[in-house]
Amino acid sequence: MSNSARGEPLTLMPSNPSQSRATRGVKRAKVLAEAAKALNHRGVSHTSLAEIAQRVGVSRAALYYYFEDQEDLVFQCYRQSCELMGRMLREAEQRGGDALAIIDAFVDGMLREDEAEFAALSEMAYLRPDQHSIILGLYDSIHANVAAILRKGAARGETRPCDFRIVAQAIIGLVSWIPLARRWRTRETLSDTDLVAATKELLRSGVAADRRAEVSYRRFDLTPPGVPVNRIFDSEVLASARRESLLAAASWLFNLKGVDATSLEEIALSRGVTKKVVYHNVGDKETLVTECYRRSFRIYEEIQARGREFNGPRIEAVCAQTHALAESSLRDDIAPLAPLAGFESLPEATREEIHASAGRMMESSLVSYRAGQAEGSIRPLNTRAILSMLPGVFESLPKWFDSFDSEERGRAPAELAELVRIGLQPI
Repeated sequence: MSNSARGEPLTLMPSNPSQSRATRGVKRAKVLAEAAKALNHRGVSHTSLAEIAQRVGVSRAALYYYFEDQEDLVFQCYRQSCELMGRMLREAEQRGGDALAIIDAFVDGMLREDEAEFAALSEMAYLRPDQHSIILGLYDSIHANVAAILRKGAARGETRPCDFRIVAQAIIGLVSWIPLARRWRTRETLSDTDLVAATKELLRSGVAADRRAEVSYRRFDLTPPGVPVNRIFDSEVLASARRESLLAAASWLFNLKGVDATSLEEIALSRGVTKKVVYHNVGDKETLVTECYRRSFRIYEEIQARGREFNGPRIEAVCAQTHALAESSLRDDIAPLAPLAGFESLPEATREEIHASAGRMMESSLVSYRAGQAEGSIRPLNTRAILSMLPGVFESLPKWFDSFDSEERGRAPAELAELVRIGLQPI
């Protein structure tokens, strides 16, 4: 009796020697597409080979025809993402046109409907050193090519002068954000077409009504509050401060390395304490991740509240908020956990809490943008789509922290605020 007759999954192995390589390639692509979705939504630790096999309709043993183990599956997903970016960038350049036309074509190619979802590079430190080196080399080449397109475009007067490396990272970050943004779209009426159009519009023109107008905004003071002198012996206050310190340390390491590649021992060591202290003040790793997510959205809402209270044109408030969000992601004493992957693995109550937070921020931002349009500082936009894409500008910054020197890190918040304000078209 055949496997299918017994109700068992079909194997990915070719049933006869004449089966074409193309057929095997299609099956492998199907597995990688399912794996990419799982990695984006649930993260590495909650993505199993058994689950992928079930979704594709094959036996788990059959997956080993293509992948050595789970680590190899993640590696191949990340490699496919980089290869897709590289291919779409080459095709965009071959079509010709000015620098902005090439960037538009790159965005369109990466996010066209017939392309399978690609995995965000959120857990690179999970890979073996040789695998990590390959992915980093592929990514660095893509990043350098995007920066070169911008540099050549500025030399020809096709784009405005900017910090090409920082803006290139933002472009890749925006492209990578769209598959992740889908998780926040459950209560929005936005299509992929809306998000792609918003990405290109943001990169071309920004959100300012008058791109030539000078803007001077006050930066938010992001210094975390310390323990009041009159409460330095208050056990509850000290415990709260210790917990916040541990959450900041965990978020920073999770952002740099990924959740699965970061151990509780590393988090404890970064604060000069034992793993037992982490358990006592926060809990196990799953609880730690959950609390880091909750903390990050509290930080986002606090920054937005400062934007609402900002005394000045709304375009200046937008710049100040963008600056603060980018700066906080690059500071290890703040470091909100970037929601890049694994959101669906959180407890349902936490997901609902975070969705509610995201909804409040969306509605508050819509009010602010409408006020800016009424006063004439923000131009008419598909505002929901633009706001849904804005996190892509800064959320991936910590992943590539070591790729930038200290001066570039210092310039990045202002450079990204300017990108959001006026885009890349020449002034």
